[in-house]
Amino acid sequence: GTLTIDPASLTFSADNKSKVYGQANPALTYSVSGYVNGDNAASAFSGAPSLSTTALTSSAAGTYPISIAAGSLSSANYTFSFT
Repeated sequence: GTLTIDPASLTFSADNKSKVYGQANPALTYSVSGYVNGDNAASAFSGAPSLSTTALTSSAAGTYPISIAAGSLSSANYTFSFT
């Protein structure tokens, strides 16, 4: 027989941000959940997700999405999902 070990899943979530009209966008950041076996960001994956928004310095007041995608992420023991 064989034992197959499937990768665990990490969820990368874009953090909410805010700014005042006319100011530059703040740095976009993310949070990660789903670590197992005492892993952390240093041991679970390499690289970083890509983050972007449609908001510009000149964008009108309102709400704009922050998108998060795989970017340069890689891992032998985890798969990735994004919210």
